[in-house]
Amino acid sequence: MFVIDYLKPEGVFLNLGAYKKKEELFSVLVDKACDAGLLPDELRDAVVAELVDREKQATTGIGEGIAIPHCKMEGLKNACVLAATIPEGMKYASMDGRPVRLVFCFLFPAEQGMQYLQVLAKLSRILKDENIRNKLILAQDVEVFRSVLAEADVVPLTKVGKRGNFAFILCVNEEGTDEAVLSSLVEIGAQTAIILESETLQKKLLYDIPIFAGVKFFHSKTPFSKTYVGTLSSLEQADFLAKLLKGQGVDIMKPGGGFLLAFEAGRLIGGVPEDLDV
Repeated sequence: MFVIDYLKPEGVFLNLGAYKKKEELFSVLVDKACDAGLLPDELRDAVVAELVDREKQATTGIGEGIAIPHCKMEGLKNACVLAATIPEGMKYASMDGRPVRLVFCFLFPAEQGMQYLQVLAKLSRILKDENIRNKLILAQDVEVFRSVLAEADVVPLTKVGKRGNFAFILCVNEEGTDEAVLSSLVEIGAQTAIILESETLQKKLLYDIPIFAGVKFFHSKTPFSKTYVGTLSSLEQADFLAKLLKGQGVDIMKPGGGFLLAFEAGRLIGGVPEDLDV
């Protein structure tokens, strides 16, 4: 699935005015969603209350003129994303203090925490592009708005299973790639990922475990390296991961860039928590 599979045409609201309070904005978005049949009327007040409560925990204004209010609720049968543009800008107490001009409201069933994280990671990656943000803010037609997202969304979301049947090892020999790698792992639905940092691991082996005292470590021109290990539901996810990373400038195919190994696991013990609180 893609972002626009969650963002229906009737869930896009262009050229809204700037409201004095977030609660007013949430009420307008939820009212419009109910009127469009995206949400059941009986959940109208409860959804607004959940959005307001979530906002009290921490602002969902993530910066660059973007806000992503969200809630997970019992009783919601289908996940949906609502989108709105506020060209003149609205005060939102965002992380960077800038007014909000793009709003994406995530409304997900309580049991779909992993799917929520995937869609959020995907949308966050797309909205890093200033050119895309500007096109969305200036859009005067709903289908134009959705097409801007569709053109930027080239890797589909993969189905998330409760337990992966495949394992992966990703080694990246480039500094400053943590955010891109981690967000990509979330987007493809990787499970139970852990990170091994080469320098930390080297010191641990040399100084804390006596049997490794005589081991020598290879130091290339780029000594920085991190290895990510986790599980997948399909080998297809590994292909998507490599594609996502390259799109963000992390090319493991270039000489010395790293590698990605994915293979079917004969036995996996343990797994991802069934319920994620986000």
